[in-house]
Amino acid sequence: MADIIDRNAGAVLDLIYRLTRMPIRIYAENWEKCAEIGGEKLSETVYDRKVFLKLQNSFPEKNQVFVPYHEEAPIAIWGCKSEAGFYVLGPFCYGHQDTMECKRFLRRNGMKEYPVCRLEDAQNVIRFLLHGKANKREIPEEQMLIDVSSQNPIIEETRQLDAFQKNHTYVEEEFLRDCIRQGNVEYLKEHIHDVLLPHPVVIADVKKNEEYMTVTGISLAIRAAIEGGIGSKEAFLHNDMFLKKVAACKDIEDMQEVLKDCYLFLAKLVRDRNKYGEVPNRHVAECKRAVIAGRFQKLTIEGLANEVGISKEYLQKLFKKHEGIPITEYMIKIKLEAACNMLAYSDRKISEIAEYLQFESISHFSVVFKRKLQLSPKEYREKYQRTVF
Repeated sequence: MADIIDRNAGAVLDLIYRLTRMPIRIYAENWEKCAEIGGEKLSETVYDRKVFLKLQNSFPEKNQVFVPYHEEAPIAIWGCKSEAGFYVLGPFCYGHQDTMECKRFLRRNGMKEYPVCRLEDAQNVIRFLLHGKANKREIPEEQMLIDVSSQNPIIEETRQLDAFQKNHTYVEEEFLRDCIRQGNVEYLKEHIHDVLLPHPVVIADVKKNEEYMTVTGISLAIRAAIEGGIGSKEAFLHNDMFLKKVAACKDIEDMQEVLKDCYLFLAKLVRDRNKYGEVPNRHVAECKRAVIAGRFQKLTIEGLANEVGISKEYLQKLFKKHEGIPITEYMIKIKLEAACNMLAYSDRKISEIAEYLQFESISHFSVVFKRKLQLSPKEYREKYQRTVF
């Protein structure tokens, strides 16, 4: 340890201090101080020693430890363990010290102001001390940021301020949700770039950060669609499909396109389900949702009526009045839409598709399919099947 300190410590400490103005100390494995720069200008208090002891006690389980002083004061020390011993950065201030809460904390504990350093700079110092010239990909940057921000929300807020980043507001989020809830497709088409919610980069892997935010945006939109009248089962199936698209994205631009498509698709879905000028009949809407959710089950009018909570006769009358077709016709329509999807986008056998959709037999399925689409299931597949699944 002594040889390393003699050769390198002075130059390294001096460079770090000149760049960050952050106190730094080196300790041997037995916590004997070997070198220091900047720290001698600080007057160590009882509270400083208490925090330092907490840092020491945390090292058996970790190779780096971030210890914030208190929620009222953005002050911390950050230590890391190398092969030769321990490095300790700080104490340093990573935010504003002129708030009333911080001033009160410093005065209460007999402290003076601490040197100021951005968390990003402190993190870079830790990275350098731990890994030297190692490739950044070998460094668990993502985990480092999560560890820090999870201990104190002030740290994360300060980091975002340092990086000139901001999160969206509740008003912005509610406006987007309203557009989807009300099926306002035309507005979204015109202003799709304006309604995309701003968000900060909260982890070092920017692509992964965008993936997380895209997933969050999809979840928000799905819930807005449910509030707009889409059945939860159907909505969450769309959620799963969009998540698959996100997983296949190669870059951030692709993810943003998926999110735009999601917003527009769900708004259109809500608009089309509520296409009548008057408020749709609640019983009919519930019946339609039940049919869509149960398209892979054996459906009966009596079962749907029980689910909706009215008599079979009254449901049939309401459905015919509001939809213009009998319930049985609507059930066949929904099942055949699913059949067309499976014929075009899967390689399942026609007999399997008939069984999935609860048709009595493959011949019954084929007869109904051809009567409605003027093509047999086999002809439809040959005409519309996609070669990539």
